[in-house]
Amino acid sequence: MAEALGAFFESPPAGIPGELIEAFGRRVATSDGVLPPRVFLEVVEQSPVAISITDTRANFVYVNKTFERLTGYSYEELIGKNQSILSYKVTPHEIYQQLWDNLLAHKPWSGVLVNRRRDGSRYLADLNVSPVLGVDGESSYYLALHRDVTELHELEQQVRNQKILIETVLDAALVIIALLDEQGRVLLDNMAYKKLLGDMRGREPAEFFLQEMKTANDGDVSSGMVNHEIRYQPDSGAPARWFNCSGVWISNSGETADSYFVQGEERRLLLMANEITVQKQHQERIRTSALQALMAKQQLVHRTREILSGAMFRFQGPLNIVTAALAMLERREGGRDDPLYRILSDVHDSGEKVLESLDLSLPRESNEPVAPVNLNEIVHDVLELCTERMLSEGLLVDWQPAQAMPTILGKQYALRSLLKQLVDNAIDAIGEPGCKHRELTIGTSACDECVELTVRDTGPGIPRDRQFRVFEPFYSGWIHRTRQAGMGLTIAQEIAIQHGGSIHIDTQHTDGCLVRVILPLKPPAYLLSGA
Repeated sequence: MAEALGAFFESPPAGIPGELIEAFGRRVATSDGVLPPRVFLEVVEQSPVAISITDTRANFVYVNKTFERLTGYSYEELIGKNQSILSYKVTPHEIYQQLWDNLLAHKPWSGVLVNRRRDGSRYLADLNVSPVLGVDGESSYYLALHRDVTELHELEQQVRNQKILIETVLDAALVIIALLDEQGRVLLDNMAYKKLLGDMRGREPAEFFLQEMKTANDGDVSSGMVNHEIRYQPDSGAPARWFNCSGVWISNSGETADSYFVQGEERRLLLMANEITVQKQHQERIRTSALQALMAKQQLVHRTREILSGAMFRFQGPLNIVTAALAMLERREGGRDDPLYRILSDVHDSGEKVLESLDLSLPRESNEPVAPVNLNEIVHDVLELCTERMLSEGLLVDWQPAQAMPTILGKQYALRSLLKQLVDNAIDAIGEPGCKHRELTIGTSACDECVELTVRDTGPGIPRDRQFRVFEPFYSGWIHRTRQAGMGLTIAQEIAIQHGGSIHIDTQHTDGCLVRVILPLKPPAYLLSGA
């Protein structure tokens, strides 16, 4: 058509006014801003978009060069033919119905059709059809613009399929996975994450994990973190759960219009968590069993020392009487020649040897190294060790740990022994006749220079005149005691003093007994030196 018009302007038929030919073919805008028809024709002909014009019965009256290249049909093959020459059977009838409903209502329509080229190949046509209205307001022609979006559809479908595949794999994974933006908002998650979200009753798991990782890394997770163990304690009182968490930062190209020419980067955090509660419980059972064996060995050592010390203490009394009798005989004239003196002297020497043998038989405490110790962990271990006995006694235990507990330098096994002696003593107290309430409360707290451990029971309490005696060797005021009497609080006091601390009974507390143990953050030099 463009060639025909070109030939027309080069050799116009006779009788056509030159002004008309000049106006139609003029290539510049007129003073009133109206472009000549030839400019419009050249624009349409050279447009990269496929353009067609049909009459109201959808018969082609014009197609441009791009339309010819797209469909494979020439201009001559299309003019006068119906638009249906391009239709393909897979396009639903409802789509064509919507198209004609809009056009007959003088409204434009846009959508996607499956079209067929001249060679039979199919393509997706992104079509925009508008009615061209005449002066009477009725449609005279239909103007259609369409482009081949087959490759775009294939690419979108590939992306969609990959997304579905990735989501399916993620949802099938047992590992908890979430993708976060730099503000910590969840952009993508899997079914394992959604299940944990339900278990945590709406609390965002990613927020909890991220906060715990920041706390463990002094607030900085800009470089990520690998294999960090996190403990989660449900508010419902259910057993604690453990997770092995990792966070990896991923840099993505910017997706906004602003980043089209200037490539910006948006960071995403890939958060992965694997629940290791079963493994931790198994490890905890092994550790508790080993701890029970060690504590039982220490308890045996303490009881052996108690028995031997008790025997030495009781043996020392008669030996002191013999020593006094020898001294009295020595003051008498000829007392050393008295047969009684020789007998008592032999008894005294034998007694000294017995005491020396008993002292050598005393088990020696192991030289435990000094290490950082958290009192909350000590309480946790002791409660695990005493669980069976507390259940058999029907005790209600209330543990009130400090949320932020500083570590102290000390001997962890010795400190466990200290607390266990106090707990055993409290259980003995609660087991006394007439004790109606059976409650045991253990608390920890911290101040600037020390930490405090409290053990409170609802037993009969300790009268003021005996509150110092309970720390003496071999003293016990309980009637129904279940342990070897006399050395428990003494051992606890020795350990507290060894760590530079103190232990005392709160005289202001009247409902049962409240024992306070205060330990400094900085231990004495002799403890660090191992003396």
